[in-house]
Amino acid sequence: MNLLERIKKLPDDWKRIITVAKKPDKDAFSMYLKVTLIVMAFIGLLAYLIQLILAFII
Repeated sequence: MNLLERIKKLPDDWKRIITVAKKPDKDAFSMYLKVTLIVMAFIGLLAYLIQLILAFII
């Protein structure tokens, strides 16, 4: 399959994905949001601690 055929097929693939996908319910969305925020806070804290440690070493 060449590049032009693949590009022409993309809208059909997108339509299929949209019809199969479903919105999460309120509880699932809330859980995903909490997990995402906790992970972001953890990564931020970890980056801050690394920066703080390296500031005293250098």
